[in-house]
Amino acid sequence: MLSAEKNQILSEVGPGTPMGELLRRYWHPVAPILELSRRRVKPVKLLGEDLVLFRKPDGSHGLIARHCPHRGTDLSVGWVDGDVMRCPYHGWAFDSEGRCASQPFEEAGPSGGFRDKAGVTAYPTATLGGLIWAYMGPDQAPLLPDFEPFSWGHGFVEIIMTELPCNWFQCHENGMDPVHFEWLHLNGNAARSNPDDPEYVPSHLSIDFLEFEHGFVNGRVVETPVVPPKGTYAGTNDVTEGGILCLWPYTLASGNTIEFRVPMDDRRTLNITWQYSVLPDDVPAGKQEQDSIPFWYGPLTDPVTGEILTSHTGNQDFAAWVGQGVVADRTTESLGRSDKGITLLRRRYFEAMQQVEKGEDPPGTVREPEANVRIPLPLMGKSLYTKGMPRPVFEEKLAARKNSGLFGIGGFLTVQAGRPDHLQKEYDEIAGVARTQTADAD
Repeated sequence: MLSAEKNQILSEVGPGTPMGELLRRYWHPVAPILELSRRRVKPVKLLGEDLVLFRKPDGSHGLIARHCPHRGTDLSVGWVDGDVMRCPYHGWAFDSEGRCASQPFEEAGPSGGFRDKAGVTAYPTATLGGLIWAYMGPDQAPLLPDFEPFSWGHGFVEIIMTELPCNWFQCHENGMDPVHFEWLHLNGNAARSNPDDPEYVPSHLSIDFLEFEHGFVNGRVVETPVVPPKGTYAGTNDVTEGGILCLWPYTLASGNTIEFRVPMDDRRTLNITWQYSVLPDDVPAGKQEQDSIPFWYGPLTDPVTGEILTSHTGNQDFAAWVGQGVVADRTTESLGRSDKGITLLRRRYFEAMQQVEKGEDPPGTVREPEANVRIPLPLMGKSLYTKGMPRPVFEEKLAARKNSGLFGIGGFLTVQAGRPDHLQKEYDEIAGVARTQTADAD
């Protein structure tokens, strides 16, 4: 267990806090590019700061403090006027560098206004993988890591966002907890499907972790004598061969998903899932244009009952994290063998905070442009995502999908509840599902 002081250090992300200073050395995804083409202004809460994101006519973005320095009005209810964000109250305007560009009434008077004294905080932005990213740290920002999945071209990408009423670090710890997959997801699904006689999956025997430049590889040994005749189970993987990854600063990468647990403040997390659904190998490869990658907001609770959703993998994770409380109390834990990765992760974060205090770059920092081109990741089964799924295997998974409400595009388990129907139709058309069904009908 941790002391109350250390628990507080892990949880607080505001300016000047040890964790907040660490996190400000990284780039953070804040919104889908497509969302800002449909709405030109969006309020953003990031690392405890209230900000407003806006799109300029040339397609670039500005990210500045949300409240006008004149009278504190919310700039997110204003509008974009050329290259500047215009306050709706008295027309003051601010550019993407935070400079005051206009004070209409003040400038009409004898003093000519005082623009140079009325600037706001501004942060640089960049785009990658269909997302808008922000950097909130000191000058000489590191490069935004160009991980290889953002360049894969044999899948259908969509972005899912869900706001969670809990601290980000209890979400991130999930990435170093392989054993939870056996119980929270697989055995939980078995119990929900057949509560009187659930068919449990093979058990974990041991777990292991390998640290690399950008995070950690999860490994596991799973007993295999009794393998379920159908369904999914966690298989054994050696860390040297790759696996599910826990990346700096708060990311889980499994191949078909990259999940960012973005700290809004100490009590709220924006979970952003970059979902990559594999296409059949006979579909021509071609990367989606990042400006058109679709997005949707996933529900946390059932709109009818109000209860937290547990039907899908992502929702099951959400329920576990939220169930730990707004900020997990780590002073009362009883850690065991399954928590080997948790203790490792916490130790490395305290070490990373000390690195930042010394003026050093934290782990996962990329500064060399030549090293920032499709950065390879030690993911397990990578060829499936880069080359596509053999058509016979795809058809087999498609048949299984029809018999299970949980199966989504590509025969994989849908990661979250609430996926819009039009995205399924779009994927099916690209994957040739419609053509195959028509041929079968003939």
